[in-house]
Amino acid sequence: MKKRTGTYLGWLALLLLIFIGAWQLIAGFYHNQVVSQQQEYLEKKADLLLNLTTEDTLDQLAVVSHEYVVHSEERITILDANGKIVEDTHEDNLTGTRSDRPEVKTVLQGGKLGASLRHSDTLNQELLYVAVPIVKDQQLTGVLRIAEPTTDFLKAAGQVRRSIFLVYTVLCLLITFVVLHFLRQRNRPIEKILPVLKKMVAQPDKTELILQTSPQWQELYQTINQLSEQLTKTYQAYTATETQFHTLLDELMIGVFLLDDTHQLMMINPAMKKQLGLTQDLPLPQNLASVIGDPGLIQAIYKVTPETPLLHEEFHLKIPNERVLDLNLHLFVEQQQLLGISYDMSRVRQLEKMQKDFVGNVSHELKTPVTSLIGFSETLLDGAMADPEITREFLGIMQKDAQRLQRLIQEIIQLSKTENDLDYEWQNVDLDLLYQQLQQSFQHLLQEKKITLKIETTGTTTWPTVRELFYPIVKNLVENALQYSPENSQVILRSTILPEGQLEIQVIDQGIGIDYEDQKRIFERFYRVDKARARNSGGTGLGLAIVKDYTKKLGGQLSLDSHPQVGSTFSVVFSKHHQNFLK
Repeated sequence: MKKRTGTYLGWLALLLLIFIGAWQLIAGFYHNQVVSQQQEYLEKKADLLLNLTTEDTLDQLAVVSHEYVVHSEERITILDANGKIVEDTHEDNLTGTRSDRPEVKTVLQGGKLGASLRHSDTLNQELLYVAVPIVKDQQLTGVLRIAEPTTDFLKAAGQVRRSIFLVYTVLCLLITFVVLHFLRQRNRPIEKILPVLKKMVAQPDKTELILQTSPQWQELYQTINQLSEQLTKTYQAYTATETQFHTLLDELMIGVFLLDDTHQLMMINPAMKKQLGLTQDLPLPQNLASVIGDPGLIQAIYKVTPETPLLHEEFHLKIPNERVLDLNLHLFVEQQQLLGISYDMSRVRQLEKMQKDFVGNVSHELKTPVTSLIGFSETLLDGAMADPEITREFLGIMQKDAQRLQRLIQEIIQLSKTENDLDYEWQNVDLDLLYQQLQQSFQHLLQEKKITLKIETTGTTTWPTVRELFYPIVKNLVENALQYSPENSQVILRSTILPEGQLEIQVIDQGIGIDYEDQKRIFERFYRVDKARARNSGGTGLGLAIVKDYTKKLGGQLSLDSHPQVGSTFSVVFSKHHQNFLK
Protein backbone atom coordinates (compact mmCIF):
# COMPACT_ATOMS: atom_id res chain seq x y z
CA MET A 1 0.00 0.00 0.00
CA LYS A 2 2.78 2.44 0.90
CA LYS A 3 4.61 1.57 -2.28
CA ARG A 4 1.56 2.29 -4.44
CA THR A 5 0.97 5.63 -2.62
CA GLY A 6 4.60 6.53 -3.21
CA THR A 7 4.21 5.71 -6.90
CA TYR A 8 1.21 8.02 -7.20
CA LEU A 9 2.95 10.83 -5.35
CA GLY A 10 6.00 10.41 -7.55
CA TRP A 11 3.93 10.72 -10.69
CA LEU A 12 2.11 13.77 -9.26
CA ALA A 13 5.42 15.44 -8.42
CA LEU A 14 6.75 14.70 -11.92
CA LEU A 15 3.60 16.06 -13.57
CA LEU A 16 3.74 19.14 -11.34
CA LEU A 17 7.32 19.84 -12.37
CA ILE A 18 6.42 19.36 -16.02
CA PHE A 19 3.39 21.64 -15.74
CA ILE A 20 5.32 24.38 -13.93
CA GLY A 21 8.16 24.21 -16.40
CA ALA A 22 5.78 24.27 -19.34
CA TRP A 23 3.91 27.26 -17.91
CA GLN A 24 7.15 29.14 -17.45
CA LEU A 25 7.93 28.57 -21.10
CA ILE A 26 4.42 29.56 -22.18
CA ALA A 27 4.36 32.67 -19.95
CA GLY A 28 7.81 33.73 -21.14
CA PHE A 29 6.87 33.20 -24.75
CA TYR A 30 3.64 35.15 -24.30
CA HIS A 31 5.47 38.01 -22.53
CA ASN A 32 8.00 38.20 -25.31
CA GLN A 33 5.25 38.21 -27.92
CA VAL A 34 3.40 41.05 -26.15
CA VAL A 35 6.60 43.08 -25.82
CA SER A 36 7.46 42.41 -29.47
CA GLN A 37 4.05 43.54 -30.64
CA GLN A 38 4.20 46.68 -28.48
CA GLN A 39 7.67 47.35 -29.85
CA GLU A 40 6.32 47.20 -33.39
CA TYR A 41 3.49 49.48 -32.33
CA LEU A 42 5.88 52.10 -30.92
CA GLU A 43 8.04 51.82 -34.01
CA LYS A 44 5.04 52.63 -36.17
CA LYS A 45 4.22 55.60 -33.90
CA ALA A 46 7.74 56.90 -34.29
CA ASP A 47 7.47 56.62 -38.07
CA LEU A 48 4.15 58.40 -37.91
CA LEU A 49 5.60 61.29 -35.93
CA LEU A 50 8.43 61.64 -38.38
CA ASN A 51 5.97 61.65 -41.26
CA LEU A 52 3.81 64.34 -39.57
CA THR A 53 6.77 66.71 -39.49
CA THR A 54 6.70 68.85 -42.63
CA GLU A 55 10.07 70.26 -41.95
CA ASP A 56 12.89 68.07 -41.03
CA THR A 57 13.87 70.11 -37.99
CA LEU A 58 14.17 68.87 -34.47
CA ASP A 59 12.22 71.86 -33.14
CA GLN A 60 9.18 71.11 -35.21
CA LEU A 61 9.41 67.47 -34.19
CA ALA A 62 9.49 68.55 -30.55
CA VAL A 63 6.30 70.54 -30.98
CA VAL A 64 4.49 67.63 -32.61
CA SER A 65 5.75 65.28 -29.92
CA HIS A 66 4.36 67.44 -27.11
CA GLU A 67 1.00 67.58 -28.82
CA TYR A 68 1.03 63.85 -29.36
CA VAL A 69 1.65 62.82 -25.73
CA VAL A 70 -0.87 65.19 -24.15
CA HIS A 71 -3.29 62.39 -23.36
CA SER A 72 -0.86 59.55 -23.29
CA GLU A 73 1.48 57.87 -20.81
CA GLU A 74 4.11 57.66 -23.46
CA ARG A 75 7.35 59.63 -23.20
CA ILE A 76 9.15 61.02 -26.23
CA THR A 77 12.76 62.06 -26.12
CA ILE A 78 14.51 63.82 -29.04
CA LEU A 79 18.30 63.56 -29.22
CA ASP A 80 20.79 65.07 -31.62
CA ALA A 81 23.23 63.11 -33.73
CA ASN A 82 25.56 62.80 -30.73
CA GLY A 83 22.96 61.47 -28.34
CA LYS A 84 22.42 64.70 -26.42
CA ILE A 85 18.93 65.46 -25.23
CA VAL A 86 17.23 68.13 -27.29
CA GLU A 87 13.70 67.73 -25.99
CA ASP A 88 11.87 65.51 -23.52
CA THR A 89 8.09 65.49 -23.22
CA HIS A 90 8.20 64.37 -19.60
CA GLU A 91 10.75 66.90 -18.34
CA ASP A 92 11.40 70.07 -20.34
CA ASN A 93 14.62 70.98 -18.58
CA LEU A 94 16.14 67.56 -18.93
CA THR A 95 19.64 67.72 -20.31
CA GLY A 96 22.53 65.41 -20.76
CA THR A 97 23.35 62.60 -23.11
CA ARG A 98 21.73 59.20 -23.61
CA SER A 99 24.27 57.83 -26.02
CA ASP A 100 25.07 54.98 -23.62
CA ARG A 101 21.50 53.68 -23.64
CA PRO A 102 21.19 50.42 -25.59
CA GLU A 103 18.41 51.57 -27.88
CA VAL A 104 20.14 54.93 -28.59
CA LYS A 105 23.53 53.30 -29.01
CA THR A 106 22.10 50.92 -31.60
CA VAL A 107 20.74 53.79 -33.71
CA LEU A 108 23.91 55.89 -33.37
CA GLN A 109 25.89 52.92 -34.64
CA GLY A 110 23.76 52.84 -37.80
CA GLY A 111 20.87 50.65 -36.79
CA LYS A 112 17.41 51.17 -38.17
CA LEU A 113 15.74 50.44 -34.86
CA GLY A 114 16.83 50.28 -31.27
CA ALA A 115 14.75 48.72 -28.48
CA SER A 116 15.25 48.07 -24.82
CA LEU A 117 13.13 46.94 -21.86
CA ARG A 118 14.49 48.18 -18.53
CA HIS A 119 13.74 50.02 -15.33
CA SER A 120 13.81 53.81 -15.49
CA ASP A 121 15.41 55.55 -12.51
CA THR A 122 13.76 58.83 -13.55
CA LEU A 123 10.21 57.45 -13.60
CA ASN A 124 10.93 54.63 -11.18
CA GLN A 125 9.12 52.04 -13.29
CA GLU A 126 9.77 49.57 -16.07
CA LEU A 127 9.64 51.08 -19.57
CA LEU A 128 9.83 49.81 -23.10
CA TYR A 129 12.19 52.06 -25.14
CA VAL A 130 12.08 52.22 -28.93
CA ALA A 131 14.50 54.49 -30.86
CA VAL A 132 14.50 55.34 -34.58
CA PRO A 133 16.94 57.52 -36.54
CA ILE A 134 16.08 61.03 -37.81
CA VAL A 135 17.63 61.24 -41.25
CA LYS A 136 17.95 64.28 -43.54
CA ASP A 137 19.63 64.04 -46.89
CA GLN A 138 20.68 60.52 -45.91
CA GLN A 139 22.52 61.97 -42.91
CA LEU A 140 21.72 61.17 -39.27
CA THR A 141 20.53 64.40 -37.71
CA GLY A 142 19.04 62.98 -34.53
CA VAL A 143 17.29 60.17 -32.70
CA LEU A 144 13.62 59.86 -31.82
CA ARG A 145 13.04 57.70 -28.76
CA ILE A 146 9.56 56.71 -27.51
CA ALA A 147 9.19 55.12 -24.05
CA GLU A 148 6.04 53.49 -22.69
CA PRO A 149 5.45 51.99 -19.24
CA THR A 150 5.00 48.26 -19.49
CA THR A 151 2.09 48.46 -17.08
CA ASP A 152 0.06 50.10 -19.81
CA PHE A 153 0.15 47.20 -22.23
CA LEU A 154 1.03 44.30 -19.90
CA LYS A 155 -2.05 45.04 -17.78
CA ALA A 156 -4.31 44.38 -20.73
CA ALA A 157 -2.21 41.38 -21.71
CA GLY A 158 -2.49 40.06 -18.12
CA GLN A 159 -6.20 39.36 -18.57
CA VAL A 160 -5.46 37.27 -21.62
CA ARG A 161 -2.63 35.61 -19.71
CA ARG A 162 -4.98 34.70 -16.90
CA SER A 163 -7.41 33.24 -19.40
CA ILE A 164 -4.60 31.22 -20.92
CA PHE A 165 -3.51 30.09 -17.45
CA LEU A 166 -7.06 29.00 -16.62
CA VAL A 167 -7.32 26.98 -19.81
CA TYR A 168 -3.83 25.58 -19.21
CA THR A 169 -4.73 24.59 -15.64
CA VAL A 170 -7.87 22.78 -16.79
CA LEU A 171 -5.84 21.01 -19.46
CA CYS A 172 -3.21 20.00 -16.87
CA LEU A 173 -5.88 18.67 -14.56
CA LEU A 174 -7.35 16.64 -17.39
CA ILE A 175 -3.91 15.29 -18.28
CA THR A 176 -3.26 14.47 -14.58
CA PHE A 177 -6.59 12.69 -14.33
CA VAL A 178 -5.88 10.70 -17.48
CA VAL A 179 -2.39 9.74 -16.27
CA LEU A 180 -3.63 8.70 -12.82
CA HIS A 181 -6.46 6.80 -14.45
CA PHE A 182 -4.02 4.86 -16.59
CA LEU A 183 -1.83 4.27 -13.53
CA ARG A 184 -4.86 3.04 -11.65
CA GLN A 185 -5.78 0.75 -14.52
CA ARG A 186 -2.23 -0.49 -14.70
CA ASN A 187 -1.96 -1.09 -10.94
CA ARG A 188 -5.45 -2.50 -10.50
CA PRO A 189 -4.45 -6.12 -11.22
CA ILE A 190 -1.43 -5.68 -8.93
CA GLU A 191 -3.67 -4.34 -6.15
CA LYS A 192 -5.97 -7.31 -6.57
CA ILE A 193 -3.35 -9.97 -7.13
CA LEU A 194 -0.70 -8.93 -4.59
CA PRO A 195 -2.82 -9.56 -1.42
CA VAL A 196 -3.92 -12.90 -2.88
CA LEU A 197 -0.32 -13.90 -3.60
CA LYS A 198 0.71 -12.91 -0.06
CA LYS A 199 -2.06 -15.06 1.40
CA MET A 200 -1.08 -17.91 -0.90
CA VAL A 201 2.49 -17.74 0.42
CA ALA A 202 1.45 -17.32 4.07
CA GLN A 203 -1.32 -19.97 3.99
CA PRO A 204 -0.64 -22.36 1.10
CA ASP A 205 -3.16 -24.85 2.51
CA LYS A 206 -6.06 -22.47 1.80
CA THR A 207 -7.36 -21.55 -1.65
CA GLU A 208 -7.58 -17.80 -2.28
CA LEU A 209 -9.83 -16.64 -5.15
CA ILE A 210 -10.27 -13.29 -6.95
CA LEU A 211 -14.02 -12.85 -7.32
CA GLN A 212 -13.91 -9.52 -9.18
CA THR A 213 -14.52 -9.74 -12.95
CA SER A 214 -12.89 -7.39 -15.40
CA PRO A 215 -13.00 -7.77 -19.18
CA GLN A 216 -9.48 -6.41 -19.41
CA TRP A 217 -7.91 -8.55 -16.68
CA GLN A 218 -10.31 -11.52 -16.58
CA GLU A 219 -7.81 -13.98 -18.06
CA LEU A 220 -5.14 -12.89 -15.57
CA TYR A 221 -7.53 -13.26 -12.62
CA GLN A 222 -8.63 -16.71 -13.78
CA THR A 223 -4.98 -17.78 -14.11
CA ILE A 224 -4.26 -16.60 -10.56
CA ASN A 225 -7.30 -18.51 -9.27
CA GLN A 226 -6.13 -21.66 -11.03
CA LEU A 227 -2.64 -21.14 -9.66
CA SER A 228 -4.03 -20.80 -6.13
CA GLU A 229 -6.08 -23.99 -6.45
CA GLN A 230 -3.12 -25.89 -7.89
CA LEU A 231 -0.81 -24.59 -5.15
CA THR A 232 -3.28 -25.71 -2.47
CA LYS A 233 -3.53 -29.18 -3.98
CA THR A 234 0.24 -29.40 -4.33
CA TYR A 235 0.80 -28.25 -0.75
CA GLN A 236 -1.78 -30.69 0.60
CA ALA A 237 -0.18 -33.50 -1.36
CA TYR A 238 3.25 -32.42 -0.11
CA THR A 239 2.00 -32.24 3.48
CA ALA A 240 0.40 -35.67 3.21
CA THR A 241 3.58 -37.09 1.67
CA GLU A 242 5.72 -35.45 4.34
CA THR A 243 3.46 -36.85 7.07
CA GLN A 244 3.62 -40.32 5.53
CA PHE A 245 7.38 -39.98 5.18
CA HIS A 246 7.86 -38.99 8.82
CA THR A 247 5.45 -41.73 9.94
CA LEU A 248 7.44 -44.23 7.91
CA LEU A 249 10.71 -42.97 9.40
CA ASP A 250 9.26 -43.18 12.91
CA GLU A 251 8.02 -46.73 12.35
CA LEU A 252 11.16 -48.00 10.63
CA MET A 253 13.33 -50.41 12.53
CA ILE A 254 16.22 -49.06 10.48
CA GLY A 255 18.13 -46.05 11.80
CA VAL A 256 18.14 -43.03 9.47
CA PHE A 257 19.89 -39.67 9.91
CA LEU A 258 20.74 -36.68 7.70
CA LEU A 259 23.68 -34.26 7.97
CA ASP A 260 24.31 -30.98 6.13
CA ASP A 261 27.61 -29.80 4.66
CA THR A 262 28.82 -28.57 8.09
CA HIS A 263 27.99 -31.92 9.73
CA GLN A 264 24.98 -30.46 11.51
CA LEU A 265 22.40 -33.13 12.35
CA MET A 266 19.25 -32.12 10.44
CA MET A 267 17.09 -35.21 10.85
CA ILE A 268 17.18 -38.42 12.89
CA ASN A 269 14.48 -41.04 13.38
CA PRO A 270 13.59 -42.82 16.67
CA ALA A 271 15.31 -46.06 15.63
CA MET A 272 18.62 -44.23 15.18
CA LYS A 273 18.13 -42.44 18.49
CA LYS A 274 17.61 -45.79 20.17
CA GLN A 275 20.72 -47.21 18.56
CA LEU A 276 22.76 -44.23 19.77
CA GLY A 277 21.08 -44.14 23.19
CA LEU A 278 19.74 -40.59 22.65
CA THR A 279 16.69 -38.93 24.17
CA GLN A 280 13.55 -38.69 22.06
CA ASP A 281 13.23 -34.89 22.41
CA LEU A 282 16.58 -34.06 20.77
CA PRO A 283 16.55 -30.45 19.47
CA LEU A 284 17.62 -30.01 15.84
CA PRO A 285 19.79 -28.91 14.12
CA GLN A 286 22.69 -29.84 16.32
CA ASN A 287 26.40 -30.44 15.90
CA LEU A 288 27.32 -34.04 15.14
CA ALA A 289 30.05 -34.30 17.78
CA SER A 290 27.68 -33.16 20.54
CA VAL A 291 25.14 -35.86 19.64
CA ILE A 292 27.27 -38.88 18.74
CA GLY A 293 29.76 -39.83 21.39
CA ASP A 294 31.27 -42.89 19.71
CA PRO A 295 34.55 -41.96 17.98
CA GLY A 296 34.30 -44.87 15.56
CA LEU A 297 31.01 -43.63 14.12
CA ILE A 298 32.30 -40.05 13.86
CA GLN A 299 35.43 -41.29 12.10
CA ALA A 300 33.32 -43.31 9.64
CA ILE A 301 31.22 -40.23 8.80
CA TYR A 302 34.30 -38.11 8.13
CA LYS A 303 35.58 -40.75 5.70
CA VAL A 304 32.80 -39.82 3.27
CA THR A 305 34.04 -37.16 0.81
CA PRO A 306 33.05 -36.06 -2.72
CA GLU A 307 35.80 -38.38 -3.98
CA THR A 308 34.34 -41.34 -1.97
CA PRO A 309 30.61 -40.55 -1.65
CA LEU A 310 29.61 -44.09 -0.59
CA LEU A 311 30.67 -46.03 2.46
CA HIS A 312 29.50 -49.38 3.86
CA GLU A 313 31.00 -50.49 7.12
CA GLU A 314 30.09 -52.68 10.07
CA PHE A 315 31.55 -51.68 13.39
CA HIS A 316 30.99 -52.12 17.10
CA LEU A 317 29.42 -49.15 18.80
CA LYS A 318 30.90 -48.83 22.26
CA ILE A 319 29.22 -45.59 23.47
CA PRO A 320 26.72 -45.51 25.13
CA ASN A 321 26.31 -49.30 24.96
CA GLU A 322 27.62 -52.28 23.07
CA ARG A 323 25.96 -52.56 19.67
CA VAL A 324 26.88 -53.90 16.26
CA LEU A 325 25.81 -51.48 13.52
CA ASP A 326 25.80 -52.06 9.78
CA LEU A 327 26.22 -48.49 8.48
CA ASN A 328 25.59 -47.24 4.95
CA LEU A 329 26.59 -43.62 4.18
CA HIS A 330 25.66 -41.80 0.99
CA LEU A 331 26.82 -38.28 0.16
CA PHE A 332 24.58 -36.20 -2.13
CA VAL A 333 27.20 -33.89 -3.65
CA GLU A 334 24.82 -31.38 -5.23
CA GLN A 335 22.77 -30.91 -2.07
CA GLN A 336 25.84 -31.25 0.17
CA GLN A 337 23.91 -33.60 2.46
CA LEU A 338 24.96 -36.90 3.98
CA LEU A 339 22.37 -39.65 4.40
CA GLY A 340 23.10 -42.40 6.89
CA ILE A 341 21.22 -45.72 7.14
CA SER A 342 22.05 -47.99 10.06
CA TYR A 343 20.98 -51.56 10.71
CA ASP A 344 21.23 -52.79 14.28
CA MET A 345 22.90 -56.16 13.88
CA SER A 346 23.38 -56.72 17.61
CA ARG A 347 20.48 -59.17 17.97
CA VAL A 348 21.39 -60.92 14.72
CA ARG A 349 24.98 -61.42 15.80
CA GLN A 350 23.78 -62.52 19.24
CA LEU A 351 21.41 -65.03 17.67
CA GLU A 352 24.18 -66.25 15.39
CA LYS A 353 26.37 -66.81 18.42
CA MET A 354 23.53 -68.51 20.28
CA GLN A 355 22.86 -70.70 17.26
CA LYS A 356 26.51 -71.61 17.06
CA ASP A 357 26.60 -72.37 20.78
CA PHE A 358 23.33 -74.29 20.48
CA VAL A 359 24.66 -76.50 17.70
CA GLY A 360 27.87 -77.05 19.62
CA ASN A 361 26.04 -77.85 22.84
CA VAL A 362 23.54 -80.18 21.16
CA SER A 363 26.37 -81.97 19.39
CA HIS A 364 28.24 -82.32 22.66
CA GLU A 365 25.18 -83.43 24.62
CA LEU A 366 24.29 -86.04 22.00
CA LYS A 367 27.87 -87.16 21.63
CA THR A 368 28.28 -88.07 25.31
CA PRO A 369 25.47 -90.69 25.61
CA VAL A 370 26.02 -91.97 22.07
CA THR A 371 29.73 -92.46 22.73
CA SER A 372 28.86 -94.23 25.99
CA LEU A 373 26.37 -96.55 24.23
CA ILE A 374 28.81 -97.35 21.45
CA GLY A 375 31.68 -97.98 23.88
CA PHE A 376 29.75 -100.26 26.22
CA SER A 377 28.09 -102.14 23.34
CA GLU A 378 31.49 -102.74 21.69
CA THR A 379 32.89 -103.94 25.02
CA LEU A 380 30.02 -106.40 25.41
CA LEU A 381 30.41 -107.66 21.84
CA ASP A 382 34.14 -108.13 22.37
CA GLY A 383 33.46 -110.79 25.04
CA ALA A 384 32.25 -108.98 28.15
CA MET A 385 28.82 -110.63 27.72
CA ALA A 386 30.31 -113.81 29.18
CA ASP A 387 30.38 -112.19 32.59
CA PRO A 388 26.77 -111.73 33.82
CA GLU A 389 27.67 -109.09 36.41
CA ILE A 390 29.59 -106.92 33.95
CA THR A 391 26.82 -107.35 31.40
CA ARG A 392 24.15 -106.26 33.90
CA GLU A 393 26.26 -103.27 35.00
CA PHE A 394 26.95 -102.17 31.42
CA LEU A 395 23.32 -102.61 30.39
CA GLY A 396 22.23 -100.46 33.34
CA ILE A 397 24.61 -97.70 32.30
CA MET A 398 23.49 -98.02 28.69
CA GLN A 399 19.85 -97.81 29.75
CA LYS A 400 20.56 -94.69 31.79
CA ASP A 401 22.39 -93.02 28.85
CA ALA A 402 19.59 -94.04 26.45
CA GLN A 403 16.99 -92.52 28.76
CA ARG A 404 19.02 -89.37 29.03
CA LEU A 405 19.31 -89.26 25.24
CA GLN A 406 15.55 -89.80 24.97
CA ARG A 407 14.82 -86.93 27.41
CA LEU A 408 17.17 -84.64 25.54
CA ILE A 409 15.51 -85.36 22.21
CA GLN A 410 12.03 -84.95 23.68
CA GLU A 411 12.91 -81.62 25.25
CA ILE A 412 14.46 -80.34 22.01
CA ILE A 413 11.33 -81.36 20.13
CA GLN A 414 9.14 -79.74 22.74
CA LEU A 415 11.09 -76.45 22.56
CA SER A 416 10.90 -76.42 18.78
CA LYS A 417 7.10 -76.55 18.79
CA THR A 418 5.13 -73.34 18.29
CA GLU A 419 1.67 -72.38 19.45
CA ASN A 420 0.26 -73.48 16.09
CA ASP A 421 1.73 -76.95 16.56
CA LEU A 422 -0.14 -77.50 19.86
CA ASP A 423 -3.82 -77.76 20.62
CA TYR A 424 -4.05 -76.24 24.08
CA GLU A 425 -6.90 -77.14 26.36
CA TRP A 426 -7.68 -74.82 29.21
CA GLN A 427 -8.90 -76.41 32.42
CA ASN A 428 -9.08 -75.85 36.13
CA VAL A 429 -6.08 -77.67 37.59
CA ASP A 430 -6.12 -78.97 41.18
CA LEU A 431 -2.86 -77.51 42.46
CA ASP A 432 -2.64 -79.73 45.59
CA LEU A 433 -3.05 -82.88 43.51
CA LEU A 434 -0.49 -81.66 40.97
CA TYR A 435 2.06 -80.88 43.69
CA GLN A 436 1.56 -84.31 45.29
CA GLN A 437 2.09 -86.03 41.96
CA LEU A 438 5.18 -83.96 41.46
CA GLN A 439 6.50 -84.94 44.90
CA GLN A 440 5.89 -88.62 44.16
CA SER A 441 7.84 -88.39 40.92
CA PHE A 442 10.91 -87.13 42.79
CA GLN A 443 10.77 -89.64 45.71
CA HIS A 444 13.78 -91.59 44.49
CA LEU A 445 15.93 -88.44 44.17
CA LEU A 446 14.68 -87.08 47.51
CA GLN A 447 15.62 -90.29 49.28
CA GLU A 448 18.93 -90.56 47.47
CA LYS A 449 20.07 -87.02 48.44
CA LYS A 450 18.11 -86.94 51.72
CA ILE A 451 16.42 -83.67 50.71
CA THR A 452 13.12 -82.51 52.10
CA LEU A 453 10.60 -81.06 49.63
CA LYS A 454 8.25 -78.80 51.56
CA ILE A 455 5.03 -77.74 49.83
CA GLU A 456 3.30 -74.56 51.05
CA THR A 457 -0.04 -73.49 49.55
CA THR A 458 -2.07 -70.39 50.41
CA GLY A 459 -5.46 -69.54 48.96
CA THR A 460 -7.46 -71.44 46.36
CA THR A 461 -6.44 -74.98 45.36
CA THR A 462 -7.59 -74.71 41.70
CA TRP A 463 -6.27 -72.55 38.90
CA PRO A 464 -7.29 -72.17 35.23
CA THR A 465 -4.31 -73.05 33.03
CA VAL A 466 -2.91 -75.46 30.43
CA ARG A 467 -1.64 -78.51 32.27
CA GLU A 468 0.73 -79.49 29.42
CA LEU A 469 2.58 -76.18 29.94
CA PHE A 470 2.01 -75.50 33.62
CA TYR A 471 3.26 -78.89 34.92
CA PRO A 472 6.67 -78.77 33.11
CA ILE A 473 7.29 -75.30 34.55
CA VAL A 474 6.89 -76.47 38.14
CA LYS A 475 8.58 -79.82 37.47
CA ASN A 476 11.72 -78.28 35.91
CA LEU A 477 12.05 -75.65 38.64
CA VAL A 478 11.79 -78.30 41.38
CA GLU A 479 14.10 -80.70 39.53
CA ASN A 480 16.67 -77.94 39.01
CA ALA A 481 16.52 -77.04 42.72
CA LEU A 482 16.92 -80.70 43.80
CA GLN A 483 19.89 -81.32 41.51
CA TYR A 484 21.80 -78.23 42.69
CA SER A 485 20.95 -78.62 46.41
CA PRO A 486 23.36 -80.33 48.77
CA GLU A 487 22.41 -83.43 50.76
CA ASN A 488 20.37 -83.03 53.93
CA SER A 489 18.94 -79.70 52.75
CA GLN A 490 15.43 -78.44 52.10
CA VAL A 491 13.61 -77.27 48.97
CA ILE A 492 10.41 -75.22 49.36
CA LEU A 493 7.62 -75.18 46.77
CA ARG A 494 5.40 -72.24 47.71
CA SER A 495 2.11 -71.55 45.97
CA THR A 496 0.35 -68.27 46.90
CA ILE A 497 -2.68 -66.36 45.66
CA LEU A 498 -1.68 -62.69 45.72
CA PRO A 499 -4.09 -59.89 46.75
CA GLU A 500 -4.36 -58.86 43.09
CA GLY A 501 -5.74 -62.32 42.26
CA GLN A 502 -2.51 -63.58 40.71
CA LEU A 503 -0.91 -66.98 41.33
CA GLU A 504 2.71 -66.88 42.46
CA ILE A 505 4.83 -70.04 42.51
CA GLN A 506 8.19 -69.90 44.24
CA VAL A 507 10.84 -72.63 44.34
CA ILE A 508 13.43 -71.93 47.04
CA ASP A 509 16.59 -73.98 47.48
CA GLN A 510 19.73 -73.85 49.60
CA GLY A 511 22.06 -74.83 46.76
CA ILE A 512 25.22 -73.40 45.26
CA GLY A 513 23.53 -70.22 44.03
CA ILE A 514 24.21 -68.38 40.80
CA ASP A 515 26.64 -65.52 40.07
CA TYR A 516 25.20 -62.27 38.74
CA GLU A 517 26.95 -62.68 35.38
CA ASP A 518 25.52 -66.19 35.00
CA GLN A 519 22.01 -64.99 35.88
CA LYS A 520 21.89 -63.10 32.56
CA ARG A 521 22.27 -66.38 30.62
CA ILE A 522 20.81 -68.97 32.93
CA PHE A 523 17.67 -69.33 30.80
CA GLU A 524 19.58 -69.92 27.56
CA ARG A 525 19.39 -73.39 26.08
CA PHE A 526 22.18 -75.74 27.17
CA TYR A 527 23.72 -73.11 29.42
CA ARG A 528 24.98 -74.49 32.73
CA VAL A 529 26.45 -72.76 35.75
CA ASP A 530 28.46 -75.86 36.72
CA LYS A 531 28.76 -77.96 33.58
CA ALA A 532 30.61 -80.89 35.11
CA ARG A 533 28.24 -81.27 38.06
CA ALA A 534 25.19 -80.81 35.82
CA ARG A 535 26.20 -83.56 33.46
CA ASN A 536 26.98 -85.90 36.35
CA SER A 537 23.45 -85.27 37.62
CA GLY A 538 21.98 -86.18 34.25
CA GLY A 539 20.73 -82.67 33.36
CA THR A 540 20.24 -81.67 29.75
CA GLY A 541 20.68 -77.92 30.11
CA LEU A 542 17.20 -77.28 28.67
CA GLY A 543 15.08 -77.28 31.83
CA LEU A 544 15.19 -73.54 32.58
CA ALA A 545 14.88 -72.73 28.86
CA ILE A 546 11.61 -74.70 28.83
CA VAL A 547 10.47 -72.83 31.97
CA LYS A 548 11.11 -69.49 30.31
CA ASP A 549 9.43 -70.49 27.05
CA TYR A 550 6.31 -71.99 28.68
CA THR A 551 5.96 -69.11 31.14
CA LYS A 552 5.96 -66.67 28.22
CA LYS A 553 3.33 -68.73 26.41
CA LEU A 554 1.08 -68.59 29.48
CA GLY A 555 1.64 -64.85 29.86
CA GLY A 556 3.47 -65.20 33.15
CA GLN A 557 6.45 -63.34 34.56
CA LEU A 558 9.63 -65.19 35.57
CA SER A 559 12.20 -63.79 37.99
CA LEU A 560 15.27 -65.02 39.83
CA ASP A 561 16.85 -64.01 43.13
CA SER A 562 20.10 -65.85 43.78
CA HIS A 563 23.35 -65.43 45.69
CA PRO A 564 26.41 -67.72 45.51
CA GLN A 565 26.61 -70.33 48.32
CA VAL A 566 23.30 -69.06 49.71
CA GLY A 567 20.66 -70.45 47.39
CA SER A 568 18.23 -69.40 44.71
CA THR A 569 14.59 -68.41 44.55
CA PHE A 570 12.75 -68.81 41.24
CA SER A 571 9.41 -66.99 41.08
CA VAL A 572 6.66 -67.29 38.46
CA VAL A 573 3.56 -65.08 38.57
CA PHE A 574 0.43 -65.91 36.54
CA SER A 575 -2.65 -63.78 35.98
CA LYS A 576 -6.18 -65.16 35.82
CA HIS A 577 -6.47 -63.61 32.37
CA HIS A 578 -3.26 -65.13 31.07
CA GLN A 579 -5.20 -67.48 28.75
CA ASN A 580 -5.71 -64.49 26.44
CA PHE A 581 -2.06 -64.74 25.46
CA LEU A 582 -2.69 -67.99 23.60
CA LYS A 583 -5.73 -66.81 21.64
